[in-house]
Amino acid sequence: MNVKKVFSDELPSCYAVNRIQKDDKDYLLVASEVENSCFAYDINDNFSKKIVWDTVGGTMSIIQVPGTLDFLATQKFYPGFNSKECQIVYGKYKDEKWEVKKISDFPYLHRFDLIKQKDGKILFVGCTIANSKKFVEDWSDKGKIFVGEFDLGSAELTNLKELPLRLLKNHGYYEVQKEGYSLITAVEGIVKLTYPEYSDTEDWRLDIIFGEETSDIVQVDLDGDSQKENVIIQGFHGDTLRVFNEDFSKELYKYPDPTEFGHAIWGGKLQGKNVFLYGYRSGKADLSLFSYENGKFVQNIIEEKCASSNAIAFEKTGKAYVFSANNGNHKVTLYEISEI
Repeated sequence: MNVKKVFSDELPSCYAVNRIQKDDKDYLLVASEVENSCFAYDINDNFSKKIVWDTVGGTMSIIQVPGTLDFLATQKFYPGFNSKECQIVYGKYKDEKWEVKKISDFPYLHRFDLIKQKDGKILFVGCTIANSKKFVEDWSDKGKIFVGEFDLGSAELTNLKELPLRLLKNHGYYEVQKEGYSLITAVEGIVKLTYPEYSDTEDWRLDIIFGEETSDIVQVDLDGDSQKENVIIQGFHGDTLRVFNEDFSKELYKYPDPTEFGHAIWGGKLQGKNVFLYGYRSGKADLSLFSYENGKFVQNIIEEKCASSNAIAFEKTGKAYVFSANNGNHKVTLYEISEI
């Protein structure tokens, strides 16, 4: 595999990444987890940079509003996990830039998503890492799962309600919107959240599908058998990378060494191959691409000692890219990948 750095830009404690595209507009966004900036890079203009905001920060997630170039994002998720002041902001795209305004306080909101229903309504899912805290490592009051709607016209969250299951140390969230569900991870394991349109009850449904503590998950058909493998990080910010078959009945792979502070994970197709990215933030702190070749899992290191917090991959005009928030060296980096 060949790796070429397209650019590397300084952003202290860079964390959240996403790609936002619609019609002829295509951007990469990245934001800091501390009081710092959010940048947007215009893919169609040689990755020219715009400053979305230059203060506040504390951003865990940036989520595109379906059908638009707008986004919702969290801010003020600091210090650490003691994030009582966390808020959601709305970025409205206008005149080649985003106008950003606060729409809601949302204490301890760690992960969230927007889901467009067949009837056009936009559903909201939000997972808090805790309900309250006396200090950073106070986990006595478990987090909650909130659902509701996002009204694009008024830019408001409406009809919010709590689901009955509470989770300890929620970290991961993975959406499979085309199949009508999301996966949420915590100490309790992996929870499948089925959307109302796909549920046999016509309401939100929760099922624990794997009962071991899990920090993050992606699903991808790595071996080409038309069944998705589950790629998971275990332990909260854990050091164990494992791959299971579709129903978790068989472990297919376990990374042989501890990978301290496992964090960045993405799965999908690049250059016609199903692959996943994995990065960890302590120790060797490598960012790697994994594929399945001739019955074996193959690792290719993208960059050593970069301590990626989050990374995504995508293709554009026949080229494959990895966009990574390299938290450990405070660099947001775009790599071009070839000959996977």
